[in-house]
Amino acid sequence: MKQLIILAMLFIASYSFAQVLTCYNVQYTTNPSGDSPYKDQVVTVEGIVTGTRYYTGTSTTNYGFFLGDAAGGPWSGLFVFTNQNHPQVGDLVRVTGTVVEYYSLTEMTSVTQYSVISSNNSLPPTSLITTGALTTAATGEQWESVFVKVQNVNVTALPNNYQEFYVNDGTGACQVDDQFFDRGFQWTGITSNQFWAEIKGLADYSFNYYAINPRSMSDMVLTDDVTNAQIRIQSASATLHQVSTVNVLTSRLKPAWGLAIFETRIKFDSSRLEFHGIAVDSETITTVLPEFSLSGDTITVIYESYEPIFSNSDDLPLFRMLFKPISYGEAAINFLWFKFNNIAISGLTNGKINTPIRESIAHLRIGTSTGSRNSFNPSMNERINIEYGARLTTSGINAKAIVRIYDAQGRLKATLVNKNIASANGIEQFIWDGRDSNLNRLPIGVYYCHVEMIDRNTGRSETTVQPIVIKSNLK
Repeated sequence: MKQLIILAMLFIASYSFAQVLTCYNVQYTTNPSGDSPYKDQVVTVEGIVTGTRYYTGTSTTNYGFFLGDAAGGPWSGLFVFTNQNHPQVGDLVRVTGTVVEYYSLTEMTSVTQYSVISSNNSLPPTSLITTGALTTAATGEQWESVFVKVQNVNVTALPNNYQEFYVNDGTGACQVDDQFFDRGFQWTGITSNQFWAEIKGLADYSFNYYAINPRSMSDMVLTDDVTNAQIRIQSASATLHQVSTVNVLTSRLKPAWGLAIFETRIKFDSSRLEFHGIAVDSETITTVLPEFSLSGDTITVIYESYEPIFSNSDDLPLFRMLFKPISYGEAAINFLWFKFNNIAISGLTNGKINTPIRESIAHLRIGTSTGSRNSFNPSMNERINIEYGARLTTSGINAKAIVRIYDAQGRLKATLVNKNIASANGIEQFIWDGRDSNLNRLPIGVYYCHVEMIDRNTGRSETTVQPIVIKSNLK
């Protein structure tokens, strides 16, 4: 009997594993309609995040992210429509939801399970296609939701009222759209017959047209030389008190450019992160460790080589930075400047480390812009930042936050927050000016900030308390 039970458990485990699909599994079809063979079915898909916050229309709340198979190529992408889960580009995620055909765009919706397996993964190779490949369903369907690029194109139609314009490499005009940009965005500097060396992005299908959607302006290269190189700090998800890797990525670097030196200065949020050094390996473009130094919250990196610095592909790591999160929340990592061969590079994209709450606690972090931990003077127009948050689960955030202020005698003076958490990582902020519920300024003294987090699924409540001091100027 024990052997039968073990065999049954092994069968169930292997069956469950087999049900994790790739994007290719969901997308590939011989049906002329382009419909997925998994249409209207609940499936689990695993893939690398290639683009985030793609808006499906004019609403700022309707968006999702794209997945791609590591190998790239035709049929290798999938759009996931959800504003509840917010991965970083390069995350390997596993998502469970329903496959639907939304006006003939294959997508996953009604997400029920979501988990990040790993971060900072290399992106799938960008598929080089012709503009003509996106002009018909016969050739365009295979590139739906895939990370693609076109090269040596000219603008044949200027942006319309929907911020769609067209480019052509001689094989037929294809659309370029703005669905990754903030709503209200407008293209600038696009001119008739303008030449672009390269435009890359995620291909979508909407209103009977396939289109390329650049994720940012760094996906569009006007002139193919080092001045248009794109350097990006890859955002990452991390675990509190565990060292995390953050890649510094570059676009393609041609040997003909003769690059032998790079130097950069990078600033990070030292209130949330500890810097633990620079790393290189067999997969970084530079395999010799650059010189680096740390001064407060600023890192300086210098690299000189007798061999040319080059790469044949986009989004390869120059080097890696190591950080340990010491606080929950988002920590910015920003370029101050970057140079190749003493040539300043303007195409810089900053990054961040997101450290979500993974335990059942009520998170509370209090501080001011001047660095004071928990004291401020409202009469001098000072404010105090109250950061609160709840646990991020595999199904996202479903918690209600209540933030109250009590005086030293335990009397309720103000309820600052009483709402469901809506932020991506479960952490939000309230800037308090020291006033009570009647908008009267509270007198100097010690007060207590009480945070209650209520799980809306189970009703379970977690609480925490920290003191806040309202002070006055010394005479």
